[in-house]
Amino acid sequence: MAYEVFARKYRPRTFAQIAGQPHIVRTLAGAIRQGRVAQAYLFAGPRGTGKTSTARILAKALQCTGGPSVDFDPSDPICTEIDSGRCLDVLEIDGASNNGVEQVRELRESARFAPAQCRFKIYVIDEVHMLTQAAFNALLKTLEEPPAHVKFIFATTEPQKVPGTVHSRCQRFDFRRISEKEISSHLASLCATEGLAADPKALALLARNAEGSLRDAEGALDQLVGFYGGELSEKVVLEMFGMAGTGPIAALARQIAEGNTAEALRLLHELLESGKEAMVLSRELVHLFRNIAVYQTAPALIREELPDSELSEVEAISGTLPPEATLSLLEDLAQWEGRLRVAANRNLLLEVGILELTHHKEKVSLERLLQELSSATPLSPPLSLGTPAPVQNTPKEPIRAARKPAQPPILVGPPMPREAAASLIPPAAAKATPEEAWRLAVSRFAQKRPLEAESIQKSRFLERRGDTLEIALPKDFGQKAAYFTDPQNRAILEDSFREALGQAVRVDFLLIDPPIAPTRKEQPEATAKRAPGPEEQRIEEEFRNDPLIQEALRLFEGRILSVTPPQPKTT
Repeated sequence: MAYEVFARKYRPRTFAQIAGQPHIVRTLAGAIRQGRVAQAYLFAGPRGTGKTSTARILAKALQCTGGPSVDFDPSDPICTEIDSGRCLDVLEIDGASNNGVEQVRELRESARFAPAQCRFKIYVIDEVHMLTQAAFNALLKTLEEPPAHVKFIFATTEPQKVPGTVHSRCQRFDFRRISEKEISSHLASLCATEGLAADPKALALLARNAEGSLRDAEGALDQLVGFYGGELSEKVVLEMFGMAGTGPIAALARQIAEGNTAEALRLLHELLESGKEAMVLSRELVHLFRNIAVYQTAPALIREELPDSELSEVEAISGTLPPEATLSLLEDLAQWEGRLRVAANRNLLLEVGILELTHHKEKVSLERLLQELSSATPLSPPLSLGTPAPVQNTPKEPIRAARKPAQPPILVGPPMPREAAASLIPPAAAKATPEEAWRLAVSRFAQKRPLEAESIQKSRFLERRGDTLEIALPKDFGQKAAYFTDPQNRAILEDSFREALGQAVRVDFLLIDPPIAPTRKEQPEATAKRAPGPEEQRIEEEFRNDPLIQEALRLFEGRILSVTPPQPKTT
């Protein structure tokens, strides 16, 4: 007999053998017992979670001798034919290769005929999302009102690509990723059946690497047996998947937690030179710091998950890190892992990430900052807003800004209240004009929002009205102007004004027909606007004094910026 891989040999053949999907098993079994079997089902979920296997089991339960029955005999002749794909009344169709409207028309024609030997004619369409829109449309009527002897079972890994008209005609079941504990237990029973000596740590690594796919875990176990024989240890699993293991990763995490940059880079170089993949190392670091974060919050929960060797490392590292630092490191690691996925040189990028992570002790939380400010204890190094970067297309005039320290602290946490930020700025140092303050605000905004730097540089300062500064934006900005009125973006500009002017101000944005006229200070004498003539003054005065205009200004709390006289018509 030909060799059969583990994924096929140990495929579930009854409802009781389905792993990790109790909610689906209970619902389908209840529907069969009560005689409430729907005409169409949609099985959706990640790969390797049992969608096609469950479809076959449901077909056997409906077609078995003496059925429909939940507790059918898997050795029944009809069930055996379904397992081997020889049953004429259970048709498994690959949606990727039979996705045209012609194939669906053939299906509709064959569905009209009664089953040859079984109770129902069942169509199992795998990867149904690959059908074309025309094929879906051709299937809709048959799907909604099929003959009494027809049942449809669809399986897909991308349910969002299935049209809503198909969703509404099916009962949908979502298959979840299988937990590591369930996968490890299944692999242990498989090894016992095969007579394999497997280390529980090795099976735990296989389960973690499978990422919720039981089929992937069975395939990896099959591959390990082929490479290393019947004795499987943690070491051979690490060699096969290029993983570093608990010891080296814990040593690297310990140096990151202590801020020892040189030693952390040395350990990283050793791992990379030994052939470890940067993505795998990053994933292991994320997993370890996740365990540390959970241990610091709910130690009883993590003790149930981890073996003693890994638990001791987690306990040791968690004692050197406060919970907020652990969460900050975990968040940074997750961001670096996302960058590694698209990086051209992953090893170099991981080195840069480790360099940044080892400087986490230099970060200052907002809670500590406000606490030290309230106690009048200065921080070291002192807080500074830094020197703004130069902005293109702006006059080269001096801008007064605070001196940048050698190593400014990194602030983490929620945005600082404006009142607290205003108290950090000495009023005596603010002597800038509103025009200079606006150029400083543009520079700061360009630093914090580089993607919008070009847009904000098209704005112009209009005038100051009390504690309100009016800024002109080109009218062709349209909805894009709402970006600058967002509370967070407005706060960046208002904080810069507060530093330069020494007082709290409010920023208002006005859409002006382009091009925006330069301010009086920037306007050359040769292009200065001429003074309005008597006739233009009369027109402007009549317009401003018009009762309807005055009423509109009162209702909308507006004001008139300028009046353009009508131009004579030309023939």
